[in-house]
Amino acid sequence: MKLDQPALQQLHAYWESRRGADRPYPARDQIDPLDLRFILGSLILLDVEPQPLRYRYRLFGSDIARRQGFDMTGKYLDQHPWPELAAMARETYGQVLASGKPSLIRRHGLIDDQYVDHVSLILPLGHAKVEMLLAGVVFTPLARDTHPAAPAS
Repeated sequence: MKLDQPALQQLHAYWESRRGADRPYPARDQIDPLDLRFILGSLILLDVEPQPLRYRYRLFGSDIARRQGFDMTGKYLDQHPWPELAAMARETYGQVLASGKPSLIRRHGLIDDQYVDHVSLILPLGHAKVEMLLAGVVFTPLARDTHPAAPAS
């Protein structure tokens, strides 16, 4: 897995430090949100509900909500307003759930008539099985994010 975004590299290193040498992934109670201030607005935390399998957004970072125009906190993946993105997420979440290993995905282009360009690092959390997913999302800057506003006249 090649991570070239510094925030995702730092998130992955933190996750690795919390899981230790003898576990495939850390438990949620081993993750301290204060340690994640560097990426907090770009985090997603999902509960995995096993029967039937559903993913509920416990946290949908404020930067993600701002960029996508909606907040999924407290909602289920199947309530996502972009069905195509939800289908891709469901597939990736399922792979992480089955393997117990992190996954890195890049989404670039139009999804449900919205331009999306971001990289997501999906990390499993749990005790004997994956119970939650932690995702860091890094967007490619929009033109308005990278250029200073024009001076007022």
